[in-house]
Amino acid sequence: MHRAAQRRIIIPFLLPALLLLGVFFLYPLVRTVDISFTEWTRTGSYHYVGVENYTRVVDDPGYLNALKNAFLFTLVGGCMLFPVAIAIAWALNQRIHGERFFRFVVFAPVVLSAAVVALMWKFVYHPTLGLINPALEGLGLGALARTWLGDAATALPAVAFVTVWHGIGIWVVLLSAGFERLPPDVLEAGRIDGAGEWRLFRSVMLPMLRDLFRILVVLWIVQSMQAFAFVFIMTGGGPFGSTDIVGTLMYRVAFERSEFGYAAAMGVVLVVIMLIVAQLVNKVMKRDELQY
Repeated sequence: MHRAAQRRIIIPFLLPALLLLGVFFLYPLVRTVDISFTEWTRTGSYHYVGVENYTRVVDDPGYLNALKNAFLFTLVGGCMLFPVAIAIAWALNQRIHGERFFRFVVFAPVVLSAAVVALMWKFVYHPTLGLINPALEGLGLGALARTWLGDAATALPAVAFVTVWHGIGIWVVLLSAGFERLPPDVLEAGRIDGAGEWRLFRSVMLPMLRDLFRILVVLWIVQSMQAFAFVFIMTGGGPFGSTDIVGTLMYRVAFERSEFGYAAAMGVVLVVIMLIVAQLVNKVMKRDELQY
């Protein structure tokens, strides 16, 4: 009786959220799956072709290359992001002088739009008019100068670096919140026992933040797989498809070739892959929950 009364009270508060979820998530998802079973013409007419689009996706070398690049983008960007974000969050947790200024500097890029950041870094990477190559030559490291976005070996890491630079403030804030949550009595007990700050960081803080790291890794995988704007603006998927990810490939297939059904099938396959990867990461990194 009491629970039934609770449900009657809670349901009206949940309705707006359920309505938004249905309109902006469930309906587009169902509609995309529906479109993935169709073949469209340039006149806007379509007919159902069953699973033909999905069989094309499996055999499409362009899609497999885009998927490989997306995973490389996630791996390279993750290696750039997490060590730096953890180090900055830990340093800011030490109550250093000028903490607020450093927090502002780290978080400032987040408020810029992805398009502005991508265009700005496209200029910075320019081989002759940019800032990196002249700086390297000025430091006597001219041998390292190169066409950063025009070289298949450096284009993907260069774009991944920009994505990390743009969003690292969010990760630092989340990690800082994790460090703030750590019980001070446990850390103080470690210091009384003679542990230095590095030992506390490595042996106490990192293990206690394991659940937070698991969530952040999953979030990074989801975010990096959708890094469409940076890739599209900075390289357009080039050179030679070395930065082509599923998002840019889907855009070309849908809006340049008008194959909306095939593009939708690419998106559905990507969603399934992301769900599987997220579940695997969640399972591998999950440990017994710590209560503190």
